Amino acid sequence: LSVVAILFHFNFGMDPISCPGSNFPYLCEAIHAFILRNKSMSNDQWQKFRIKLWDITDKESTVDCAILKTLQMKSLFQHGISYIRYLFTIGLNDIYTVQYAVLVLEHCYLNSFEHFDLELAIQLMNHVLSMYKSFPKFFTEQKAIVLCLCGNFKECSSMWSTISNRSIECRVISIFFIAACRYEKARWIWSLEIEGPFTLSASCHMEMLKYLKVVLQKNGELESLKELDNYVEFYDRSQCLTFDESAVESFKNYFASFPKIKWAVDCGIVTDDGCCSCCGGRLKQLTVSDEDFDSMKEEAFRGVRFQSLAKAFASFRQFLSENAPFDVVVDGYTTGSLGGPASNDVQLKRIEDLIRLLKSELNFKNVLLITRQRLMHSDLLHEMAKLYSVTNIFASDACLIDAALNSGKDCYIVSSEMPNLVWDKFNDQCQLNFLRWKEMRWICSEHAVLNSSHQSTLQMPKPLCPNVEKNGDHGYHFRFVLTGNDDTNNKTKNIMCVRILKE
Repeated sequence: LSVVAILFHFNFGMDPISCPGSNFPYLCEAIHAFILRNKSMSNDQWQKFRIKLWDITDKESTVDCAILKTLQMKSLFQHGISYIRYLFTIGLNDIYTVQYAVLVLEHCYLNSFEHFDLELAIQLMNHVLSMYKSFPKFFTEQKAIVLCLCGNFKECSSMWSTISNRSIECRVISIFFIAACRYEKARWIWSLEIEGPFTLSASCHMEMLKYLKVVLQKNGELESLKELDNYVEFYDRSQCLTFDESAVESFKNYFASFPKIKWAVDCGIVTDDGCCSCCGGRLKQLTVSDEDFDSMKEEAFRGVRFQSLAKAFASFRQFLSENAPFDVVVDGYTTGSLGGPASNDVQLKRIEDLIRLLKSELNFKNVLLITRQRLMHSDLLHEMAKLYSVTNIFASDACLIDAALNSGKDCYIVSSEMPNLVWDKFNDQCQLNFLRWKEMRWICSEHAVLNSSHQSTLQMPKPLCPNVEKNGDHGYHFRFVLTGNDDTNNKTKNIMCVRILKE
């Protein structure tokens, strides 16, 4: 997105933030160029510069928002703190400007802590609390952020239930976590009741590490390990894997710093059968409970109906009522194209080979093939599977998901790509369960080496493992990704194995 688009779509609750529209690129360039020429700014200099910018736009609040946004985007936090101080001298009354001031202070706290000014943060907190009385819905997020920046966790707890917007909760959870670590109040974060999935940023792990070292130095090994266990339990509930190589190296140093307990810390992989290659221990496997599956299934069916024509949906449901359940559902719509464009006969041969592999290698009995009408004439396919024809890829994906869900938790899907629903109304937990279910039941047809004499040309899904887990009573397993990445789809095999060395 362009800078203009970012400002136009930057929302904080009720209304879009006031922005300078098409003039913003000029404002941004002018602001950035001026700041680069002035390493420090007095209030008089800010005032003169601010007046000059009025020639580009006719609103003072637009100028203030543009300056603060530019300083935040360019990570010029020393100037950002200076400008907020200046605004307090002339009156910080515009609601959009206050929101941008909180944004600058938040990013300064996260990314340039040496420039963070607690006294200014408290001043801004009191200002936000005052404005919150008049605009409660408008300043919910800002109130939560400034409270935690100032270490007021008791007040944060009292308003936690009011933060009902999931995007707000996901945004603030990382800054809550980091602030709790810095104020040595990590136990407060463990007490939060968080419904649904959440994500910790990579920075959270580094802040937790600093906190664990402080506890180790102040209170000893056992207390530090208790907090480590709390962190492991909390992080295990998060949605995305954000523990990276930097965290691995830092945690190695943490374990090496124990004066009495000696640790072995090794890096390996998760094996195909779900074990740690370092210690041989079997990792816990992620599952979807019966209750979560039923809830997710109902949500997914709404997406299937949305993605299907009413007549086609009714016809397919009638087909399922007469033929389901299946133990595997095959995407013949795209499988015939594997290996590149080909004639109908070649595509048909590819699908026949795939079905034969499923039945002979993986011992599937009840197979459903979703395919194109022109491939429905094969007597061999009719002998090996039930067939249903669709007219487009969207209908194919909807039928694959519908048939698999109707067949129960143990049904697999075979396709070249994981099928999707054009549906964005899942709640967060159902969305997570839906993605997890697809990962657990999806067999990639591209792994099939058709007409091959090799065995095991089709691979069953690998076990899904948690982000982190305790390894018995005296160890831990941390899965990690390459620095700068995350693992929304749970595909990484990298693992850090931590265990106590017995004397």
